[in-house]
Amino acid sequence: MPQLNVHDFVPQLVWLAIAFLLLYLVMARSAVPAIADTLAKRQAKIQGDLDAAEKANEETRALVVAYEKSLADSRENARGVTRQQGEVDATAAAKRLGELHDRLAAQIADAEKRIAKQRDDVMAGLEQMANEIGQGAYAKLAGQSADAGQLGAKIATAIKGGSR
Repeated sequence: MPQLNVHDFVPQLVWLAIAFLLLYLVMARSAVPAIADTLAKRQAKIQGDLDAAEKANEETRALVVAYEKSLADSRENARGVTRQQGEVDATAAAKRLGELHDRLAAQIADAEKRIAKQRDDVMAGLEQMANEIGQGAYAKLAGQSADAGQLGAKIATAIKGGSR
C-alpha cells in the first residue's frame, strides 16, 4: 500500500500541511468572517428587537398609567356631576315642595272660608227656622203669639251656646 510506504511519509506530511494551510486560509478568509458577520447581525437584530420590545413595554405602561389617570378623572368628574345634579334636583324638589305647600295652604284657607260661609248660612237658616218653630209652638201652647224680638234673642243666645 502506498500510504504506508515510509519513504513517502514526509512528502505526504508536507502535502497534508499545505492542504491544511490552504483550507485554513480559505476558511479564515471567507467562511469564518461570513459566519461571524451573520452571528453579529443576528445578535444586533436580537438586541434591537429586545430594545424595541422594552421601549414598547415602557410606552404601554405609560399609556396604562395615562388611561388609569383618565379613568380616575372621569370617575371623579362623574361623581361631581352626580353630586351637582343631586343638589340641583334637591333644590328643585324643595322649590316644588314649597310651591305645593303654598298652593295647599291657599286651598285650605279657601276651603275654610267656604266652610265658614256655609256654616254661617246654615246657622242663619237654622235661626230663622228655630224662630218659626218657636213662634208656632208658643202660639199652640200659649194660645197667643210670642214677642218676636224676645224669642229671637233667646234663640240666638241658645244657638251661640249661651244660657237660657
